Amino acid sequence: MIISMTGYGSAEFEKDGISYSSEIRSLNSKFLEISIKLPRVHSQRENEVRELVRKYINRGKILVSATLDRTAGANLPIDIDEESLKYINQLFKKIKKVTKSKEKIKIDHFLHFSEIFQHKDEEISEIEFQNLLSCIEQSLQKLMEMKIQEGKELEKDLLNRIDTIENNVLKIEEIWSNKASEEFEKLKEKANKLLSDLEIDQSRLELELVLLLDKMDITEECVRLKSHIKFFRESIYKEEPGGRRLGFLAQELLREANTISAKSNNAEISQIVVLIKEEIEKIKEQVQNIE
Repeated sequence: MIISMTGYGSAEFEKDGISYSSEIRSLNSKFLEISIKLPRVHSQRENEVRELVRKYINRGKILVSATLDRTAGANLPIDIDEESLKYINQLFKKIKKVTKSKEKIKIDHFLHFSEIFQHKDEEISEIEFQNLLSCIEQSLQKLMEMKIQEGKELEKDLLNRIDTIENNVLKIEEIWSNKASEEFEKLKEKANKLLSDLEIDQSRLELELVLLLDKMDITEECVRLKSHIKFFRESIYKEEPGGRRLGFLAQELLREANTISAKSNNAEISQIVVLIKEEIEKIKEQVQNIE
């Protein structure tokens, strides 16, 4: 199953006077990287969000953002730790005295210190976080819908390209099967011309030519190409994401194509190999977008 690595999902709802919203973006990455931004009061629970993301996504750079907005009259699950507030206030006064600063101490200065906030009601806070987590999961589901839809388009493109490669491999096999005996006769003719002044054991010459022709033989490379193509198709239809596997197979396809190019001295085969390599390069580009 092909799943795109890129996508976007968002969700929002209101419950008990609190509006919850979240959005998730997925970008290309070789590994799973998760960046999370939560409301300050719930920031210490990032790991729970991280585990939720891992249930849905295996690879990519994931950007999670979730917010909540309390309407008037909504239960506020936090209170002020007065002792911490007094301590920080004294700290600010000391800093002003030491630095001889005339700047006024403002409320904004205190908001940077999470230590002054404490949970007033743990039960309310937990309900609030679970609602936020539910909103994030809805965004994840929307994200996955988009990733799967884009994956279907990628799948069509990859299958078309792998079909093109397979057809070209079959053409190469046909050309080689028709040209092999012809190549042997050409080599024999050249050898006889070069060695015309010498007495030659024809059976020995033919044996050497067979060995030389064997080095030019591309049958094994064609067989391996077809094997990789078969495995490539199977990998596309597997349930688990296979971006890395497809990337490896694309490399193997390219390696065999390069070997054929190096071994063959047939112009027609060389032209077909160029077309095959062009398709493989396009496949390699597309595979980078697959989870």
